[in-house]
Order: sequence, then structure tokens, then C-alpha cells
Amino acid sequence: MNTSNATADTVHPARPISVLCVDDNRHLAEALRIAFEHAGFVWRGWLPGAEVLAATVRKEGPAVVILDIDMPGRSPFDALEELVEVCPDCRAVVFSGHVRHDLIDRAFAAGAWGYVSKSDGEVALMQAVREVCRNEIATSPEVRYAYEKGA
Repeated sequence: MNTSNATADTVHPARPISVLCVDDNRHLAEALRIAFEHAGFVWRGWLPGAEVLAATVRKEGPAVVILDIDMPGRSPFDALEELVEVCPDCRAVVFSGHVRHDLIDRAFAAGAWGYVSKSDGEVALMQAVREVCRNEIATSPEVRYAYEKGA
């Protein structure tokens, strides 16, 4: 997939990719921060919920949002739809422990560029982030398996 509105990271692939994490698990977010920074990504922050996602993306300017879909508060799917409308150059990768056909479809319909199972880990997540910055749709092995099986 290719779009004419590429992010700065897509236009300049040598630049570190910037990410923002939205997950209600503080410990997971901190572990991701450490892993991503160690791998050369730029960490733009963490949100424990999706209430102010679009406003934070406008302020912090990440190339990619890592988004959990099972959080209290505002629906992450609704926040993702708003993000696509307000910040169309930002890419979103869903990072979830819930890998079901209906959730995968709903995430992509809302505007996600990737879906990664938390079971596949941070290496798969980093790969997906890189892929979406190249304007590619990204899924992890468990997600592809679940989707093929119709789970």
C-alpha cells in the first residue's frame, strides 16, 4: 500500500522512528519504552487511555501510535477513527492480547495499519512499526494465523 501523504519517517527512513504508546498497563509501557529506545526509536510518551489520543499526537508528533484495544474509558476504536481524521499522516499499530477475527477487522476498518499480538512480543511490534512507516500493512504471526483460521 502506498499513500501520497507520507510521514517524516517514511520520507527520511534514516531518521529514527518516533512512537507513542497507549496502553493502560504502565509496566508494559515502561518495558516497551526501554526496548524501543534501546533499538534506536524515539519514545514520544505514554498514555494510559485513549481519551486525548489525537490531541497528544498533534502535540508530540509521533510517526506511529502503538494502541491497545482493551482499556477502560474511551473506546480505542473511536479514538483511532478520530486520529485518522485529525492526523492522517500518523500510523497506528494495535498491540493487543486479544487476537480475534472481528477485532482485527474492526481495527483495520477504524484505520489501523498494523495488528500485533502481545504474545508475539516487542520484536514483532518493532517490525510492524517499521513496516507501517514504509506504508505497508503489518500483522504478526499469531494475528495472521488467527485471521486465516477465522478465530
